[in-house]
Amino acid sequence: MRIVSGKGKETVSEADSRRLVNEAPAVAGMMSTVIDAGGSLDTAVRDIARNGPACSRRLFGEVVFAADTREARDIRTGLSGMLMRLPAAAVSYRRSMQMMIAASESGDGNERKRMLKDAADLALAGLKEAGEAYGASLNTPCMVVFGLGIMVPMILMSILPMLNLGGMFGRSPISPAALSAITLIVIPAAIATVILSIKESNPFMSAADEKADLRYVMPFIGAAAIAFLIHSRTGSLELSVTSAFAVVGAVMYAVMRPEAGREKVRAEQEACLKDSVFELGNRLSSGENFENAVVAAVGIKKECVPLADALRNEMLMCRGDCCAAVDTVIGGISPTVSGFVCDIHRCSRKDIRDAGRLAISLGRQLQDQETVRKGIGNKLKGMVDMMTGTAMLFAPLVLGMSVAMLRPLADLVGGGAGDTAAILVVYLIELCVLTAFLTAYLKGDPGFKGIMRRIAVALPVSLSVFHLCTSIAF
Repeated sequence: MRIVSGKGKETVSEADSRRLVNEAPAVAGMMSTVIDAGGSLDTAVRDIARNGPACSRRLFGEVVFAADTREARDIRTGLSGMLMRLPAAAVSYRRSMQMMIAASESGDGNERKRMLKDAADLALAGLKEAGEAYGASLNTPCMVVFGLGIMVPMILMSILPMLNLGGMFGRSPISPAALSAITLIVIPAAIATVILSIKESNPFMSAADEKADLRYVMPFIGAAAIAFLIHSRTGSLELSVTSAFAVVGAVMYAVMRPEAGREKVRAEQEACLKDSVFELGNRLSSGENFENAVVAAVGIKKECVPLADALRNEMLMCRGDCCAAVDTVIGGISPTVSGFVCDIHRCSRKDIRDAGRLAISLGRQLQDQETVRKGIGNKLKGMVDMMTGTAMLFAPLVLGMSVAMLRPLADLVGGGAGDTAAILVVYLIELCVLTAFLTAYLKGDPGFKGIMRRIAVALPVSLSVFHLCTSIAF
């Protein structure tokens, strides 16, 4: 649904308005950097239009365009009009930006700082409220995924056919082909629909900036050919599919593990860099020059010592262009911190102690944001772990034990459980894929490589548990 103003000008959708709440702390921090250093509202808005988060960058870009083409009288008028057109879901974003406008017009330095802090607090409060509301809304859809993912397939593929073996309880109204179609097509489609609804309602969903890489998909496609070869020798469809996909998943996990390790190191360095902004402020406030202060602040924790060494070398070779040196070393780890440090450097050219106070303010904002986001992440962790455990352990355990316990009944009446087990193996592969997307969307990280890594981890565990359970003799 799109929200349209009275003049017919389109603003943002309801989904985008929720993402604006997620972007509010970052936007507030970027604008505070400019305004607290003595910059104008015009400069702050243009900075967001160039370098801000995706949704805010689009909206602020429209404000700048309207002001430059005289559609709006000036930046302030255009920004105020845009904020008033935002839907109710983005009320915290609107209030935070309105406080920024008021701060930019204040002539008293202390009052301006207080207003900027209030704007940042409003943005964080809105983010926390959105996180709590999102976490509370996940109970029903996740229970639906849990029920559809385990109970319905168990009833359809195990209990229902067994009750009708040999005609003991009358003829089944559902044919085996229909049962297979429901299990392999209808149920996964229903689960996928629920997962997409979760994705759309997640205010913390980041933009997927990486494209699908076929190198990570081809091995799983090749697993089907491997399963065919194994089946031609063993005659067991269940064993062939389980072996092929479990082995391919394990190999893919081993191949992707080094890259996952590098990403973990990058995330740890980014967290340390955010902490270093506060340390940078302390050093600048004591009168230390920017070049020495930033190198010392970055290297204060052991995870970032290599970055500090690289930054020191870049500072020696940059010929005074400190921002280029910072962007070269820090930009690939954390563009946000890199931008803040460059803003602090520009402020330090005017007054080193003012730059120190600015850095302390920004460091406090980054720490507050991390605290709020970690709190939200901890609340969602239980839901993520439950969904992961469902695909990797609970679903294969329940379905595998159901097949194993009902196998004697099937043998007694002259039936067999081989086809049922093979169909459930294929279904568990689908469930692992769907759950990988679900957990990625719950964390707000839809990166392709991360999803493929989750699939590679889940497949060997899930299929191994299922095979062990079906091998139990009752």
